[in-house]
Amino acid sequence: MKTNSKILIIILFILLFVGSVVLVQSGVVKRIIDPCERVFTDCNHGCGEGILSSICKEKCSYDYRICEDG
Repeated sequence: MKTNSKILIIILFILLFVGSVVLVQSGVVKRIIDPCERVFTDCNHGCGEGILSSICKEKCSYDYRICEDG
């Protein structure tokens, strides 16, 4: 019985490690920690697509630089 519980604990640690690596690599952690990045991403998403979206995205980039400097 002890061998089965040791194997289960090892599997849980491996799953926890892999899950944390996936979250870090996908940028989820950075988005949570960095409020400027979160606002920038939301702003770019809100701009949509089309001719005027490039102007909107430029404003998002400008606001991001101001946020990072401030």
